[in-house]
Amino acid sequence: MATAFENLFSSRCSVCAPLIAPPASCTKLSLRLSSEKARCATCALLWTALSEKVDLDNPAIERIDSIGGYGFFNLVAGSSKPRFTTGSLWDHVSVTLALDGEAYCPSALNWLPVLRKSPLSRTRERDIKLANARIEECRRNHPKCPDFDNEQLPTRVIDVGLGGQDPFLHISQGASGRYLALSHRWGDPKSSHKKLLTLKENLAGHCKRMPLAEFPRTFRDAIEVARGLGVQYLWIDSICIVQNDTADWEVEAGRMHSVYSGAFATIFADRATHSDDGLFQNEKDRATPRSVRALEYKDGDSRTTTRILVQTHIDSGTANFATDVSELFCQAEQSTSQLAGRGWILQEECLSRRRIHFTETELTWKCPTVANCDCGLPTPPDMADPSINFAILEIPKKGENQPWKTPAWLWHQLVEHYTSRSLTYETDRLVALAGIAAKVPRSHRDYFAGMWRDQLNSSILWKAAGAPSRCYRTVEYVAPSWSWASVSGKIRFIPLSRETRFIWDVVDVKCYSVGQSGDFGSVHSGYLKVRSKVVHVKVEERPQNMRKEIAEKLWDSGDATWKIRGDEVKYLTVMPEHVSPGVPPPLPTVLELDVQGDWDVLSSGGQNEFRLLCIALVDTFWEGSAAERALCLLLKRSPEEHGSWERVCYVFLKGTWKSWEPYVLDEEIKIL
Repeated sequence: MATAFENLFSSRCSVCAPLIAPPASCTKLSLRLSSEKARCATCALLWTALSEKVDLDNPAIERIDSIGGYGFFNLVAGSSKPRFTTGSLWDHVSVTLALDGEAYCPSALNWLPVLRKSPLSRTRERDIKLANARIEECRRNHPKCPDFDNEQLPTRVIDVGLGGQDPFLHISQGASGRYLALSHRWGDPKSSHKKLLTLKENLAGHCKRMPLAEFPRTFRDAIEVARGLGVQYLWIDSICIVQNDTADWEVEAGRMHSVYSGAFATIFADRATHSDDGLFQNEKDRATPRSVRALEYKDGDSRTTTRILVQTHIDSGTANFATDVSELFCQAEQSTSQLAGRGWILQEECLSRRRIHFTETELTWKCPTVANCDCGLPTPPDMADPSINFAILEIPKKGENQPWKTPAWLWHQLVEHYTSRSLTYETDRLVALAGIAAKVPRSHRDYFAGMWRDQLNSSILWKAAGAPSRCYRTVEYVAPSWSWASVSGKIRFIPLSRETRFIWDVVDVKCYSVGQSGDFGSVHSGYLKVRSKVVHVKVEERPQNMRKEIAEKLWDSGDATWKIRGDEVKYLTVMPEHVSPGVPPPLPTVLELDVQGDWDVLSSGGQNEFRLLCIALVDTFWEGSAAERALCLLLKRSPEEHGSWERVCYVFLKGTWKSWEPYVLDEEIKIL
């Protein structure tokens, strides 16, 4: 049938015949002449493949080597005397070649390895078939994975119409069934892309019929996947929650943990920038330049295609341990997820039983037993994956062999990761984490605006992560000032040793929930009442011997330690408000503010009152001797409630605790 291909590649010349039976070599000039003037198709193929990576007009390239064996075929372009004695052999390889096994493979090219699953041959039908295969594999061979039993359905789900009829919004009334959930990016609410929301005005109509044509492309594709998997119901947040009903939104947002943990599987629309961008790989994705290139040869008579794949970027770390050619052509790591940086998506990643990721390059699967990509290769565990820590936090037994992963450490890791992600609405800062908090095996009465009662010692000691991130005070009230949720941006917790001695006592702590959002959702107020060592302090602005351009660069990057004031660079310090006669004053401590906007408030010279609240003491060295130093919070007088205070920032006092002790008072303080 494909005799044209056999005839095209069956010819051999004195240049290519040795090269296709590696190891062998030839000069660059001989390969060029054979491919251009002698018109040898095999030489032309090798020349073209190298050209995908190497500038063959470079005079420094004089020789071509072929290296093979173990199911690989590689080409190296280099000097006339190549040296393969340094580093890994793969460090020297220019390109590696394989036949696309999903196209026609002529016997004349049997010297090339065959890639059975091509990264360039994805279709929507193949994606659904592969997802079905992964699910069946999980059902048959993964005893540790969640069962396949029906779960209680969310309040509303989309009946996808398995018989081909139009979908509609189904009110579950507590019934059980199997459903999929969709994790997607809404996109800019001001954008003109197609959207579909359930509102109070169209709720009744949606419960009767929702014509498929009205769904944005990502939603239509998710319905196609559900139908292909034989799953009757699909949950999509923008449709299954009434978007202009505050009470409904609060209730349903509070149930998010059960929605994703109860879903049979979650579909992640990683490639889609908005709800109308689509789930499946499209022509734009395929046209995006990547490391794998395709050389196509078409036979007009038989209408068949032979495709030679050329890998132009070889990771020597992967290649050193590769046992199959498919490992060198995997594209799973060459896609950009539109979801990974979104705050709401964290709980969807952590809570989902099974995850089906539709990326620009490959379909990837994750369940508690295995993670693999389109080409079937197991994905190595990502130790930064927050779902790993969440699994231990939810079921502590899973972390028995990792004693350093205490509940506080695990929670802090999750919060630090979460705050590095973005939210469209800053008021969602607590709500978008509520699903994860609800699954932690602790009493909901012990949760206060992102912190747990028995972890307050360490959780209270947080600060802005610093450049290149930037923190802001939220415009609307989100959380008490002592909670990390009161600022928008990435934060980090202060690392503490086991020998840290806490010198404060929590007298009382309260947070008051908004509406029906529950104990893990939004709060409208809260306070922390403590008794501790307190220093009455003043904040002073001092000159810093620093070049203005350096200070300006730091400020522009988000740092709030130095600021240009007129012709000088300034910094802020805290000192005791009144120096005791005959007692040496302690050293001024430089303030590292969380929020740049606090600078002018602190240095205004008005009627501001400040306190240093001492939380803990740590053993360290000062001027060559062992000494104690204090970990503190800087507080300012609250304008909201007489006699109360608000957190400004974390402070690690300069100098020894002994030098500050003459100025310490025992006080009870209420922080809003």
